[in-house]
Amino acid sequence: MVPFVGEYKHSVDNKGRVIIPSKLRNNLQGTIYLCKGFESCLLILTSEEINKITVKIESDSLTNEGKRKFARAFFSSMIEVGFDNQGRILIPGNLKEYASINTDVFIVGNGFYIEIWEKEIWELNILELDKERNKLSAYLEGNNNET
Repeated sequence: MVPFVGEYKHSVDNKGRVIIPSKLRNNLQGTIYLCKGFESCLLILTSEEINKITVKIESDSLTNEGKRKFARAFFSSMIEVGFDNQGRILIPGNLKEYASINTDVFIVGNGFYIEIWEKEIWELNILELDKERNKLSAYLEGNNNET
């Protein structure tokens, strides 16, 4: 079963807190992490997903510059997060700045992790994805470089 699906619009309060919808939150087991993602979004990852990434990184040589740079970029922005009584997490200022988050966000299930997008960036991104839906299906055929 894919634990994280759907898109949910929420607001970030003036303290930087945002509600993670219960449909997503209920599938978050163990320690969870928030970090910079890709295409200007933030990621919420479980410790299980972090372990998968760590194994892949550890399998490469320390002399691999790409490994070092990715690990540095990925882990340096990562923080452990927890939920308050209302199901909110706190997004620190540096992560809000990275993702251009002000008030409105979309919380998006992406299969095995969760993304947090600034509203306007998400809306532009999803329009582009909808236009390219057929082309993107090439990924499932093993043609990963066709997008």
